[in-house]
Amino acid sequence: MLDIILLAMLAGFIILRLRSELGKKTGNEPLPPAAPRASHGGEQGGTAANQRSTAPAREDNVIDMEEDAGLRRGYQDIRRADHNFDVPTFVQGARAAYEMILEAFWAGDRDTLKEFLDDGVFNQFSAALDAREQNGYRVENKLIDIDEANIIKAQLTGRTAEITVHFKAELIAVTKDADGNLVEGDLSDAVEVNDRWTFARDTKSRDPNWLLVATRAG
Repeated sequence: MLDIILLAMLAGFIILRLRSELGKKTGNEPLPPAAPRASHGGEQGGTAANQRSTAPAREDNVIDMEEDAGLRRGYQDIRRADHNFDVPTFVQGARAAYEMILEAFWAGDRDTLKEFLDDGVFNQFSAALDAREQNGYRVENKLIDIDEANIIKAQLTGRTAEITVHFKAELIAVTKDADGNLVEGDLSDAVEVNDRWTFARDTKSRDPNWLLVATRAG
């Protein structure tokens, strides 16, 4: 019984921590740092951080040191629209969002997906879950590690900030039928996946959530 209680407390702590990073839709939050649940997702997700930056000079240095001129301009534009935007915090939240969204999808948890995905991406994920359920399939996937999470595009369009992150990860991907027979995958062999997820957020909104608005492989 003690083990169960401790596990429940640990699970609760993880969920609360992730929500603090990605923001929670209550409509009463102060303007957050620009980082995902998505985000998303969340961006999600996403996901992004809901913690104010206390070191703007450090963040300015991060932006100044960015070698990619396109990314540097994107960061600067977003930072002008949201002074709390913080690149390292965003990346940290995006990694957390990536893991949570994948696990929610594998578990068929539509409630969690709805919170971090915009309507278009949610409908795509939901349709895939419908097909899986109709076939009687279940997945026993496991994320082993996120090897890379790098921002490859950042831009401000009007009042909407959009950031695309390239994720390189290792996972076990296994699909079984209703009788437990292996349909696809290998429990003993990890595969490498490369995903590009785009998180977006209205910089004028009091909602700190970054939502996942697009996904593609590669």
